[in-house]
Amino acid sequence: MRRPLSRTVLTAAAAAACLALAAGCGSDDGPAAASAPEVSGDATSAPATGAAGSLDVVLHDATGAEVGTVTLTPVDGAVRVEGSLYGLPAGGYHGFHIHQKPVCDPKAADGPFSTAGGHFNPGATTHGDHAGDLPPLLVDKDGTGELQAQTDRFQLDDLRSQGAAVIVHAQPDNFAHIPDRYTAQGAPTPGPDERTNATGDAGDRIACGVIEKS
Repeated sequence: MRRPLSRTVLTAAAAAACLALAAGCGSDDGPAAASAPEVSGDATSAPATGAAGSLDVVLHDATGAEVGTVTLTPVDGAVRVEGSLYGLPAGGYHGFHIHQKPVCDPKAADGPFSTAGGHFNPGATTHGDHAGDLPPLLVDKDGTGELQAQTDRFQLDDLRSQGAAVIVHAQPDNFAHIPDRYTAQGAPTPGPDERTNATGDAGDRIACGVIEKS
């Protein structure tokens, strides 16, 4: 998997593009400064399809506010995942996954976006090996985060065939990496317990975007 680009690299690339085009890039052009539309109720509006077969997935938080876009692009038998997020809790890592159902209901009885189901996991493996497991999202102090990764654990058609969702969690993801020197409370043996193996203890779901079935 390609190493995510740093903010420094992304900033330098943007500046170089501006010079090449001989056009100014205003400070209000960034996603954090954009006026984000709001939606109410079930945040399952259809995402737009990008160029060259890519898919843009718009994410909303539990209040219905738009918090960014994740673009999925087929690349040489894999999928490139590029995210630009804003309006998130300031600072820290957040679990970031593909989930199995294309339903993002912020008012679900079991908690916001619980309607998206578990992680996309056609291989029925434990967490860390789920097809929908992706690198954690690192959010800066201003509530913005950028992510770029590539995975061959799924194809874009796999997600479109049944529909899916992109989820940002409230907590970091430990990918069920619990050394045997640790034992969870009430667990019969050392190492990760059932909850860790299922979700990596990433906590509540704070943003969700739908990949429509098609």
